Amino acid sequence: MHPLIHSSQTAIQTKNFADESKKLLEELGVNSQQFNILFDSLPYGVAVYKIVCNQKGTPIDYILLESNKVYDNIHEFKGDRIGQRATEFNPQIKNAPTDWIAVYGKVASTCVPKHFETYCETENKWYQIYICSPKKTFFISIFMDITEQKKKVVQEVKAKRKSEQELSFAEKKYRRLYETTQDGIMARDLQGRMIDCNLAYAKMLGYTKKELKNLTVHHLLPEKWHRQREEIVNKVLQTGRSIVFEREYQRKDGSVFPASVRTWRLTDGKGKVIGIWSIVRDITEQKTSQKNLENAADVLKKIVEERTKQLKDSERLVAIGQTAGMVGHDLRNPLQTITGELYLVKGDVESLIEGEIKSNLQESINVIEEQAAYMDKIVSDLQAFVQPVRIDKKPINLKELVADVLALVATPTNIKVQSRIQEDFPQVKADLHLLKRVLINLITNSVQAMPDGGKLTLTGHVNLDGQVSITVKDTGVGIPDEIKNQIFTPLFTTKSRGQGFGLAVCKRVIEAHGGTINFESTVGKGTEFKIQFPAS
Repeated sequence: MHPLIHSSQTAIQTKNFADESKKLLEELGVNSQQFNILFDSLPYGVAVYKIVCNQKGTPIDYILLESNKVYDNIHEFKGDRIGQRATEFNPQIKNAPTDWIAVYGKVASTCVPKHFETYCETENKWYQIYICSPKKTFFISIFMDITEQKKKVVQEVKAKRKSEQELSFAEKKYRRLYETTQDGIMARDLQGRMIDCNLAYAKMLGYTKKELKNLTVHHLLPEKWHRQREEIVNKVLQTGRSIVFEREYQRKDGSVFPASVRTWRLTDGKGKVIGIWSIVRDITEQKTSQKNLENAADVLKKIVEERTKQLKDSERLVAIGQTAGMVGHDLRNPLQTITGELYLVKGDVESLIEGEIKSNLQESINVIEEQAAYMDKIVSDLQAFVQPVRIDKKPINLKELVADVLALVATPTNIKVQSRIQEDFPQVKADLHLLKRVLINLITNSVQAMPDGGKLTLTGHVNLDGQVSITVKDTGVGIPDEIKNQIFTPLFTTKSRGQGFGLAVCKRVIEAHGGTINFESTVGKGTEFKIQFPAS
């Protein structure tokens, strides 16, 4: 059984660990159903863990949060290990040749992925392992059994070593390997001319052996690899040591493939250097497997990132609600007092004799009234956003409502206002107070979007499906594309004096009526908001 993942036959998962596992998975945004859908069809073992650290921040253990079936089979898990620590289901891990807790801990703390191979003596198996961390203290471990590939590699490496030490082109043992191996073997003289190659090399490149002898190395390598080839040949000839490296080759049909190459000096029977010879392996499948592993990790990472964002947004809205309660309680009463006192002062000022003093006082009172009204709007928007929307539908005259709203919103003289709502427009059922708030917000936004003047148009009609449609259209500055998906977001605003609740409140009110609110906008041409809701 694997020494790294030996599961204790007597370990019993406690409720505390199960609860912690569930909590951690919810925090990551991954549940068992998502995990199975994503990874149970893969031929790789995939698991999610959380690192456990001591008070000094040093990794001392890790907890299994989730794993797919392949991972369980590789590690011979019998029973549920979810929520358990590694040292519980594998006590031998502390005595393993590799300090796995430290390896995993480094990836989880730095978020720098690690990719390597490891050999298990007790199982006589090789594993390719990819570790990444989508969020600190968590890591994803992906295992792939590469034993069969390694067995082939070991055999071939042994054959290559033997040929390097004992064989020459004239020896029968070498010739047998030379012609039967699946890897390409070729030899070139010091001038770069091909001396010989095996059938596998020719087949790999799509040429016959005769065609290859008439081609230079530059015909077989994309131009970007020419300099690398010269540097490697010079180094091999100078040092006498073999070099393993990767490069790309170009086939006869023009297609390119990645290859792993090992190059040696080529000598004659007397030890004189006469060229170089190389073994070339097509590693297209290996590269594809590695890319698939990385893509699988990226998918899970994106899920975690999206869930983390949702958690942050949720916390942000809770804070908004708390702030709204505080503001409503602490500012509403003082605002009412200020409004009342202003009303009394305004009456006293009216009784003064006409003159500069009276005029200055009236101007100051108007400014204070304006600011008090603005503060009252802030409180109302905050409370309207966080409080449940309660709809009191009653029959209303839409034309009269629009007229009232236009009378409330101050419109500069350089803005032409046009209402296209007919006198016989049928009554509709809606909450008069809330619908008025929506229209005030939309019309106010349109007016503010036309600082140099323009045209404001309001239209309304009821379609055959019984849907009320109201549009507020302006010829203002428009909304840039990069912020269109944010304008209904609480606290998002482009105004110097704005809290970003107006449109968010509009959206909540219309949706509470069973309707929708949408918009179209072009920078420099204007914006049109359209609200729809059932007429009854």
